[in-house]
Amino acid sequence: MKLAILGTENSHAFAFAKFINTDPDFSDLELVGVYGYDPVSNDRLVRAGYVKRVASDPHEFLGEVDGILVTARHGDHHWEYALPYVKSGAAAFIDKPFTVKEAYARELISEAEKSGALLCGGSCLKFLRDLKPIKEFADESKIVGGYVGAPINMVNDYAGFFFYSQHLLEMMLTVFGFDVKAVTAFCPDETKNRVSAIFDYGEFDVMAQYTSSYGYTITAYSDKECKSVYTHDLGDCFKQELMEFKTMVLSGERPHAYKDLLKPVLILNAIHESYKTRKKVDIPAE
Repeated sequence: MKLAILGTENSHAFAFAKFINTDPDFSDLELVGVYGYDPVSNDRLVRAGYVKRVASDPHEFLGEVDGILVTARHGDHHWEYALPYVKSGAAAFIDKPFTVKEAYARELISEAEKSGALLCGGSCLKFLRDLKPIKEFADESKIVGGYVGAPINMVNDYAGFFFYSQHLLEMMLTVFGFDVKAVTAFCPDETKNRVSAIFDYGEFDVMAQYTSSYGYTITAYSDKECKSVYTHDLGDCFKQELMEFKTMVLSGERPHAYKDLLKPVLILNAIHESYKTRKKVDIPAE
């Protein structure tokens, strides 16, 4: 299976390239080349011996590869880099945020439906092994509330709030499900790493905090007890992402419904609108 990595400035790019070159679990993958606007990141991959070809255009690999791994830091580049490949029917992994703009996510999904291109991606936090007992507890209990916390990076060149914020959502959606009705969010200062939100699930609420603390935590409350986890170790999340992509391409089956790739984009935009307007915002239908 021939692949290209688009967007080398992200740590995912180096991790994926290393797996493809050194991990026997991915011996059936071939990294044809990479594209990235950051020459330092490109050179790092070349010096490590993980790739020889660095493209001058993100679409240079059209017709040469079976799939793409889009790991650019800015979510708008995800749409820009991936769209021609998706239209051609190539499989695509698209990192978090899937896109920044709702219209871009809908266009990628629409074109994938037309071409038959297989899509996966989002945040690797869905693969966090520590979530498994919390999810099992939530699935088996009458949930009355929840809490989730994750780091945020508000001041950056990658769309501000949108750059890092899907990680928290991926944890929440994995444990509590995708049926979020609305959100009320608060951000007193966009130059500080501080955003709070209340997610309305209809029968219960999930409280959320984005902070500068580099740790991931989630708690599920039932009518009888609660289960919690805290970690700063992502474990093998990156490897699980790449394995999901490989399995998707080899099986020809998408691991997620298109609406599940779209939902985090809708929620992120609703959070952003809510803290900007200081109003409760309904989550749009998929």
